[in-house]
Amino acid sequence: MTGDRKKGVSIGAAMKQRMGSQEETPTQVHVPDPVPLKTEETDVPESFNTRLPRSLQRRLKVYAAEEGVKIQDVVQRALEKYLGKT
Repeated sequence: MTGDRKKGVSIGAAMKQRMGSQEETPTQVHVPDPVPLKTEETDVPESFNTRLPRSLQRRLKVYAAEEGVKIQDVVQRALEKYLGKT
């Protein structure tokens, strides 16, 4: 069962509706400072699949869209910063 999810509304349309609403107070999200990416020619990207809570995945998508970057770049920077590789 899908619970109370609305059918027929894409994530993008829902985000536009939510962002356009003046009644809602935006949630404060801590955004880490951008970390410059250092890649070597032999460091070829590989597939990385993981499961995230739906709310975190949506925050990730919104952040990437607002910053105009790819989700994979946001995840890579966050992991490099978290793991101490800068």
